[in-house]
Amino acid sequence: MPSQPNIRILVVDDERSLCEYLAILLRREGFQPTTAMSVEDALDALSRNDFDLILSDLMIGSRSGLEILTALQVRPKRPKIIFMTAYGTIETAVGAIRNGASDFILKPFANDVLAQSLRRALEAPSPAPDKRERGQEPKPDSGNRLETRLVGSSPRAATLRHMIERIAWTESTVLITGESGTGKEVAARAIHMLSPRAAGPFLPVHCAALSEGLLESELFGHVKGAFTGAATDKTGLLLAATGGTLFLDEIGEIPLSTQVKLLRILQDRNVTPVGGIHSTPVNVRIVAATNAKLESLIQKGRFREDLYYRLNVIRLQTPPLRERLEDLPDLSRSLLARIAQRLTRPTPVLDPSALARLRQHRWPGNIRELENVLERALVLGSGEGLLKAEDILIDSSTPELDRPHLPDSLATIERAYISWVVQQSDGDRNVAAQRLGISPSLLDAKMNQPEFEGS
Repeated sequence: MPSQPNIRILVVDDERSLCEYLAILLRREGFQPTTAMSVEDALDALSRNDFDLILSDLMIGSRSGLEILTALQVRPKRPKIIFMTAYGTIETAVGAIRNGASDFILKPFANDVLAQSLRRALEAPSPAPDKRERGQEPKPDSGNRLETRLVGSSPRAATLRHMIERIAWTESTVLITGESGTGKEVAARAIHMLSPRAAGPFLPVHCAALSEGLLESELFGHVKGAFTGAATDKTGLLLAATGGTLFLDEIGEIPLSTQVKLLRILQDRNVTPVGGIHSTPVNVRIVAATNAKLESLIQKGRFREDLYYRLNVIRLQTPPLRERLEDLPDLSRSLLARIAQRLTRPTPVLDPSALARLRQHRWPGNIRELENVLERALVLGSGEGLLKAEDILIDSSTPELDRPHLPDSLATIERAYISWVVQQSDGDRNVAAQRLGISPSLLDAKMNQPEFEGS
């Protein structure tokens, strides 16, 4: 139990024996406990005294401990609050954390579990007063450090930005869900950059790309000799991200054995390297992401329910591109600027016909697919600073688009593109040459090359 002199703790529980036990335990460790056995007594104690922390049962007689949490929202100085709960009310406890509680512990609990929860709560930054009570919203950094790809004026994009700004200033664990290519890592970086941890590192881990042994070594680190090839000690990413954010992408892909170790770290905030015996405290915020339905994986026995609740404190969903097509112009301009900078080319302008073609597509690959299509158009376009409809090649089985499936070779792509433009021009090579931005003689020369035979 961490000894904290002059720390005042309010214990709230309708079981007298538990109140007395916790008071004795806390007093022995140097805290100043006060007990209350009802919501009314707790609110009365809060009105007369300042407390640093509240340790409250979630169900107090016939009333809810959430009433205490609600009363704290308007206080200029808010104590931390930890809820004690039975397993059947764990979802309610997770909801309480979303609304400002510091932690929850399951009854019955061991003393070391209580000690770990107290330490986490007391070491965490003090919760800020809810500015909405004064007609204000928590504001992000005035410089607006959101990444450029987090753009768009659609209702879905605005909701996403608002949620990120609300989430960023907390220390809560975040679970980001959404289809592949919807910008889950972009959202995670934005949360980090708008948070008090922005000066610290942001370290992404793609869990699906690593084997079980390698993933554990990357996350937890290892000591010399822990396994074949471990020639030196290695610091894991959980410690390397100290003071910052660790982003666990595709969290649903980690093996069950690793899930157990990750759960333990989320509970006690200590990490033991592979092959080691000594643990080290960690100070890192966890943001996880998945495109799988973790609830389904839980039912199949492939994901731990207790880990799910630890990760799913705050849930953020990134919308698919097909549900925010009004953002296509802004997204396309932002992506084209970034692609052009990477390729050291001038940023082209999208012709209205090109935008119209983009809007015809359903975008199963979302923003990642849009980025690929725009890069292809920039590389293979006319080079005149304007991307037209014929420059937009989209792999699709949609009949009205009827695009060819393009292999990886640039020469093959060029041949396929030229053949497609000629076909769309009803075989008129003069019209095709004009659409391609080249002379008819150059088009003839390209089509007379041997590689065009059989294409």
